[in-house]
Amino acid sequence: IDSLDNLPSLRSLRLRNTPLTNTLGVGEVRSTVIARLSRIEYFNASPITDRERLEAERRYVSNVARELLMTSSEMTLCDTLNQSYNNNTGNCKDNNQAHSEIDDTQTQIFTLHPRFKALLDKHKDIMVSLTPGSHSKGDVACNQGGIGDDVINITIRSMAASSCDMEPLRKRLPRSLKVGRIQAMCARAFGVDIDLQILHFRVKGDPFPTELDDADHTLAYYGVSDGAEILVNEVDVDARERENARRVEEHNRLVEEQEQHVSVLQSMQKSIVNVLANDTAQKL
Repeated sequence: IDSLDNLPSLRSLRLRNTPLTNTLGVGEVRSTVIARLSRIEYFNASPITDRERLEAERRYVSNVARELLMTSSEMTLCDTLNQSYNNNTGNCKDNNQAHSEIDDTQTQIFTLHPRFKALLDKHKDIMVSLTPGSHSKGDVACNQGGIGDDVINITIRSMAASSCDMEPLRKRLPRSLKVGRIQAMCARAFGVDIDLQILHFRVKGDPFPTELDDADHTLAYYGVSDGAEILVNEVDVDARERENARRVEEHNRLVEEQEQHVSVLQSMQKSIVNVLANDTAQKL
């Protein structure tokens, strides 16, 4: 897939039944392709939005960073990322640390992910809350202990019918905070069950809010910025049950149609066999 990024005119790509992706889920395939190919605008006939590309590239950087962390026994991920970033920008420094060079395994990872360094440069600010390490001028900023000093002002507003008249929460939260922690906070404040919550965030100027659809990702991962507003909606249980009933009914209808179709085919096959048997009997 990476080789396709060398085609400057490639704007649309369709993948189907290919061994390159048969071990990945549909969403994972789409996210990976978008991150690895910098110019495509359509994937499998579906347009790629700017927000989708942003999230796919950040997810890709995060995943490769985790691979690097697994290979670093003593060197921190922040050290590895800083060295990668400095080499990429030509900002190489003399370093007396024991781990001043990327080992062979990490070099192989960089080879397998040719866009990683460019995307790290593009999204280096997000690494503030995604990687442990130390702050260093000119380096990719990294947090001590994973919480970090990057705190943003957030307004959390309930849109659920049972609590939409309640005062919104105004919080100063670290960008490294996971969505699951936000859900727990909303459950306590607004009485909305975690399993029924649907969270979105919006910032001034955004035409549509962005869904916070993974409890294990952080606010930084989704690009939640200072002054953003998080909206708490509640799943309509009755509507969900009606939708499930409709799907079951539709499934049963399709099964019935298929059974009728099979029955017709079997009848036709029996008729053909009888005709052939009669012709054979007459010839004998």
